[in-house]
Amino acid sequence: MPARVAYERLLFQGKTDAGLLLLKKSFCLKAEGKFEEAYTTLQRVDVFKESDSLRTALYSELALDAYLGGKFDQALSTLQELHYYFPDKNSSISDALEILTLNQLLKWNEAEQKFNSYLERYNIPDQHLYQKQRLPKLKNPAKAETLSFLIPGSGQLYAGYPGHAITSVLIHGGLVVFTVYSFTNGYYFSGAFTGVGLFSLFYNGGAGHAKDLAMRHNAEQLTRFNEKVKAVLSEVAKK
Repeated sequence: MPARVAYERLLFQGKTDAGLLLLKKSFCLKAEGKFEEAYTTLQRVDVFKESDSLRTALYSELALDAYLGGKFDQALSTLQELHYYFPDKNSSISDALEILTLNQLLKWNEAEQKFNSYLERYNIPDQHLYQKQRLPKLKNPAKAETLSFLIPGSGQLYAGYPGHAITSVLIHGGLVVFTVYSFTNGYYFSGAFTGVGLFSLFYNGGAGHAKDLAMRHNAEQLTRFNEKVKAVLSEVAKK
């Protein structure tokens, strides 16, 4: 933190090398895990006023911070700008980052083309990672939510979490039994406000939970797939 505060003080004092100072500040923020702040910091730089070498570094860092911060669309557009303005300065790192970003955006065809080109350029044996049967098996979050509305627990089961599905069925089943018992025995207040109220709460919450689980499943699948891709791409560093 002291370093980035010092960089900000120098910027406030009007130092002429603002682009370099902001880049160094972004390094500090990235080291702290504050990727979105690092990305926002770099957006303060007018890259077209900087030297070519600094512009290259700024584009590369912007793309990396965007990727680490989950801003995959911004990461891809920044990498495309880098390739457009500096076609001769593409590195294995920026190429690898573009492949990983395309994976996150589910642009499999583009990712496969870039991946195969990367393998060919650096003489890495073909791994066939982008064969259909080896791609991540993703779930539709909207479908998980809809299924849960139709039958409580089914959305969680579809998302790949049977334990959560069983818990949801037990909770909803228990509340139905409680509600019926309450009304049958004349406990209308308890049946209406406790039984029906809690059932409604868990019913709507369960649908949202199923959607979240599907998204978590997708994130885990993509992470596993990207780890396999990274393992292949890292072969360049060993050469």
